[in-house]
Amino acid sequence: MSEEALRQEVARLTERIATLEQQIEAHERAAKEQAAELDRAEREARERSEQLARSEDELRRQAGIFRLVLDSMADGVAVVDDSGELLMRNPAAEHMLGRAPLDVSAGDGQGPGDATLFFPDQATPWPASEHPLARALRGETVDQVELFARKPTEQDARLARRPQATAASALPTLAPASGAHGEDVEPRSVRVPPTFVEPRAEAGPASGLFLTVSASPMRGKDGSISGAVAVFRDATEKKRLIEDLEAKNRDLVESESAKSELVERLRYAIDEISTPILELWDDVLALPIIGVVDSRRSAQIMERLLDEIVRRQSRYVIIDVTGVEVIDTRTADHFMKLMKAVELLGARCRITGVRPAVAQTMVELGINLGTVRAARNLKHALRESLAFAGQKPTLSSLMGRRGAARGGEKQAGQAFTPGGPEAAFDPSGSGPMNTTQLQLSARKETST
Repeated sequence: MSEEALRQEVARLTERIATLEQQIEAHERAAKEQAAELDRAEREARERSEQLARSEDELRRQAGIFRLVLDSMADGVAVVDDSGELLMRNPAAEHMLGRAPLDVSAGDGQGPGDATLFFPDQATPWPASEHPLARALRGETVDQVELFARKPTEQDARLARRPQATAASALPTLAPASGAHGEDVEPRSVRVPPTFVEPRAEAGPASGLFLTVSASPMRGKDGSISGAVAVFRDATEKKRLIEDLEAKNRDLVESESAKSELVERLRYAIDEISTPILELWDDVLALPIIGVVDSRRSAQIMERLLDEIVRRQSRYVIIDVTGVEVIDTRTADHFMKLMKAVELLGARCRITGVRPAVAQTMVELGINLGTVRAARNLKHALRESLAFAGQKPTLSSLMGRRGAARGGEKQAGQAFTPGGPEAAFDPSGSGPMNTTQLQLSARKETST
């Protein structure tokens, strides 16, 4: 090989070596980059793994808190999936309802210790299709539905777990039968009463709770229903308090009604006592009025006075207003209606005992008594009435009327003054005076 060829070969090899070195450097750089990428991936993987571990720990912690909160809640919480299978319930829900009422997919009925749902009347069963969770699975939102959950007693549960007792009691039992003298005879079938086969106590009343239930569907990201959640709240105490409050309200209403009736009777009795109707003479009645005369009392006075006029066939009525301290247009209107009613029955009316202040007020108010005459006092009113009737009392008539006057006063009511049941107003206006004194005073006046 010539020197020139050797140099060319060396140059080619040198170039080849340089190319290989470049490739090696490129591979080394790529390897370093891949190593760095792997390192970054490993770091990210470690970070993600640590983050995932932290997330899992946080989820477990939150799940523990959530479970603790659920277990501590007084309200029952239950969750079912889209097929109605029970996913979760807290102890309160289990205590309130047991298992079957929460598992809306169960078709085998309740177990011996499970509750039965009723309407609040505690008698009408709650349809399974209307269970709040079943309605929530259909997309409905249930809010504060009231129902009654009845749970059987422990004794009922024990009896329900022993079906063999009932079956045994229904089977005929072979028992040896003896003759009249104790000899054995052909065995025969003897039906033993169930109480001897399996003693059973009378079942007590089933216990239960009044519940208010709210339920709503759970939806996925696509909007489809993935399950339902329900919250059960024990409303038994609230129901009891409401019933107690209603009972107390009824008692209060009855008490108030009885009190109002008693007050009305007392008021009527007081009105009768404070407004006696006295028969001063044949055909002459006296009506002393004390206190305020309102519409109610005016109607009562009018009714009693008109009845007395008809019953006694009286022709003269003396209205004594000595006990009326204040008079206004309304009171005067009541008096005018009373006097007109008396005149419609054919009796004449006199008013007496008008105080100076009352007279001044009547003048200022322009109150006109019309045809009704006013007398200075009761004595003058009685004398005018007897003179108009053409009667002149005698001693025998006065003594004969003494007992009748007392009996009439007792029948009319109690005394309207502190003087006793026979008290009336002194004709001179000085104080109470009984009927006999009034009659003697009238005899004295008429004799003069």
